[in-house]
Amino acid sequence: MDEIKLLLGVDCYNELLNGGFSTLQHIILADHKILQGLTGASSDTVQKCMYIASEKLLQNKFCTAKQIEPCHRISIGCTNLDGLLNGGIPVNGINELYGCSGVGKTQLCLQLALQIQLPVHLGGKGQEVVYICTEDVFPSKRLIQLACAFRSKYNVDICFEDRIYIEHIPNFVRLQKCLNLLPQFLLGKKVGLIIIDSIAGLFRSDTENPNYVARSQEFTVLGKVLIELQEKCKFGILTINQVVDNLSSGLTEPSLGLSWANNVTSRFGLSRNNTDPIRRFDVIFSPDLAPSFSNLLITPEGILDA
Repeated sequence: MDEIKLLLGVDCYNELLNGGFSTLQHIILADHKILQGLTGASSDTVQKCMYIASEKLLQNKFCTAKQIEPCHRISIGCTNLDGLLNGGIPVNGINELYGCSGVGKTQLCLQLALQIQLPVHLGGKGQEVVYICTEDVFPSKRLIQLACAFRSKYNVDICFEDRIYIEHIPNFVRLQKCLNLLPQFLLGKKVGLIIIDSIAGLFRSDTENPNYVARSQEFTVLGKVLIELQEKCKFGILTINQVVDNLSSGLTEPSLGLSWANNVTSRFGLSRNNTDPIRRFDVIFSPDLAPSFSNLLITPEGILDA
């Protein structure tokens, strides 16, 4: 990275690091325009940086398991939950959180949207959030309540509300358009997390005989677009899913079936027993996490360990 620092200059190089491009691999996989927007460097200079990064990285095509960089994670701000997740929600592929209505899925999303904005020394990343709503109107009153609690708890003067970019999307076609425009929108911003609340809301059908083949193809397209954006922009992805009752097994399971599940890298579940205030957070599957669970409470000040 020293040659890139020399080429860009100290200030531009620091902007590159602050934007999340701290390794040679990050630079190689980045979108050319995003790097140019972050650093303010010319197109030729950015191209040279990418060339230097590729030359350096490809000198050693093989590495040991110990040399593989650990997956970045976004802290939830709860000791037990973060411990369960090895530090938080992974910035690696598509994460899904499912659960029944009213169990607290959106509450967890809002907490993540605030936690990631905190400075590093307080457990955050100093980054912003894109929040895509597909069902209900964004819960702005609850966000304001939580933001006030965070400012008091961490003694910070951060306007959390101004660093969450909200869009309401009614269907898959509109989501495609939104995601296509996202790289341009992110120029000059430090977005570290994309939340889609919920993925099920985009694919609900009012017809008796929905076209499942077409829907499966849309899942594949959406998964591919999200992963490509993640590789370019280095943000985490959290999708919220609803549940359905499986009449054959008698079990409650995530909606959208196996066609969608095949696009999910890490799946987490949130549940509770009737009116019990304690929620249960389960790791269902994830590349580097064993199936396990932890309990939590949802309070006016946010999510706490139970």
